[in-house]
Amino acid sequence: MVSSYISRLVIGLIIIAVVLFFFLTNLDLLFLFLLLTLISYEFLYLKIINKFILFLFIFLTTISILFVPYELFENIFILQLICLFCIFLFGRYKKELFVISIYFFSIILFYLINIDRNFFYLLFLISFLNDTIAYIFGKSLRGPLIIPKISPNKTWSGTSISFFSTTLLLILMNFNILISMLVSILLFIGDIFFSYIKRSLNIKDFSPLLGSHGGILDRLDSIFLISIFFHINLFYLA
Repeated sequence: MVSSYISRLVIGLIIIAVVLFFFLTNLDLLFLFLLLTLISYEFLYLKIINKFILFLFIFLTTISILFVPYELFENIFILQLICLFCIFLFGRYKKELFVISIYFFSIILFYLINIDRNFFYLLFLISFLNDTIAYIFGKSLRGPLIIPKISPNKTWSGTSISFFSTTLLLILMNFNILISMLVSILLFIGDIFFSYIKRSLNIKDFSPLLGSHGGILDRLDSIFLISIFFHINLFYLA
């Protein structure tokens, strides 16, 4: 167990170092394309969608980010919410709709970078801390599982402690207490949503790309829903 903690911590610190590098060097667009490349690699690795359609999504997303003004994406969260609704409504096309939702997610990240890059990097900070705290305390304290059929390692102990820790962190960063609690809840729901997709695909991780951390999508799960929340929040504030 100790070696597992150390391995996960080392990989986690490397991820944070990479994110910090892009933040300090202002290479935001390059970071986004790195994420897009790794995400696309994992879809190729999983073989859950026709390659031609996948490359079409990659092409359209790339063109959108490079040549379309970010202001035109201010309402894309609506399409994302519709896509998420359809994932549960039309189970037959779950895989295809999930892939579409991830490329919408990439464009939402592009929008966030341009509106407020601090929010963009904040997503990664709080997601990493939330996941790490949940993992450490969940493995140490154990206890009852929350939804074992969907997320077999998610415990009440780890989730509760990570919820209160993340909420407190956001409050200390001058977020409203209700907003802080909502973000903490969305971190958890995003994680559960991706676990649901993985159970549907009958896989443990999206890829072995990050070792004990799984794939890049396994690290972006918590960010998925709060990116939509921040998008909506920043849109209405603007």
